[in-house]
Amino acid sequence: MIQRNAVLVPVAAFLLGAFAVAFSFIAYATRIKEKDVVKRNGLCVYPSSPSVGLGVVAALFLLAMQIVIRVTTKCFCCCGQRFSARCTVITSLLFFICSWLAFVIAFVGLMYTALLNNRSYLAKAYPGKNGEDCNVGNEKYFLGDALWCIISTVFGLISYTLWVIGTSKTTNNPSSQETAHNERDVATGKLQILQTKEQS
Repeated sequence: MIQRNAVLVPVAAFLLGAFAVAFSFIAYATRIKEKDVVKRNGLCVYPSSPSVGLGVVAALFLLAMQIVIRVTTKCFCCCGQRFSARCTVITSLLFFICSWLAFVIAFVGLMYTALLNNRSYLAKAYPGKNGEDCNVGNEKYFLGDALWCIISTVFGLISYTLWVIGTSKTTNNPSSQETAHNERDVATGKLQILQTKEQS
């Protein structure tokens, strides 16, 4: 099962992350530009743009990528998984945390940038009254969001790879398996002693 996931999970996570990055770049390319804005009756008229929806879709793809990695690694603590390579697991956990921090920045950034590039918001924020110029805000936010998507995806894949290495070492390490077996025997022995005392 682990060997199959070791192939399927990175591929799925990579594709989801790649879609997030791609949609971020497409959102940037289709954003509302200053040259597209016209003035009518002294007010700025902003055109519609698919960048809002594309930004939201990119954020959802990135969220799906993080969920895939998190569910597969079982949050590094579920099911009593024991690792023989502590250094590998600690490094994997650090990359996992960094990946989630980058994800939060990218996710919030994509949603915020989508809001800023909405024609209704721009019309209210920059109506162009009293001879003011028509403003479209910072046009490079989507590029920054795409960069954070890349960082989150790369760190997530590194984290999962290190996690797989740690679990593989545990599975293939006879001493760790023997230790786990002995611990189960001790736990079983303690349970039997408690049951004997209760019966007596």
